[in-house]
Amino acid sequence: MRKAAELSIAAILFATLFLASCAKQDDPAATPTSSDPRDKFLGNWHVSENSKDNGAATYNCTISDSSDATHILIAYLWGLNKKIYGTPSGSNFTIPAQTIQGFSVSCNNGVLASANQINMTYFVRTTSTHYDTVTAVLSK
Repeated sequence: MRKAAELSIAAILFATLFLASCAKQDDPAATPTSSDPRDKFLGNWHVSENSKDNGAATYNCTISDSSDATHILIAYLWGLNKKIYGTPSGSNFTIPAQTIQGFSVSCNNGVLASANQINMTYFVRTTSTHYDTVTAVLSK
């Protein structure tokens, strides 16, 4: 009798394991990837910058996408109340010279150093002959 009970238990365990191994398993959720080169720059950033003319400053800025699929919009850079557009390429971006609130602003190379940090040096033309050079670190 004991042998029959052991065989029954063994058969039940075998059947349970066999059927469980045949159960359909859900595929793991795919990690969404974005093909938009702007996405890695977007968000709210804390800016620590050093201006040759104005010294050290900290403030917050926002980088958002533009209606033009090739540009990002950077709000509040250098304390300006208007958005400046930049053009991303890989982990870099440039800010072509543009006049914002009477100042010409440009950046030859902003670099996304990590998902949480952007390093950049940009220039603000304050008079017809003078540029303020600003180094900035943006962090999330």
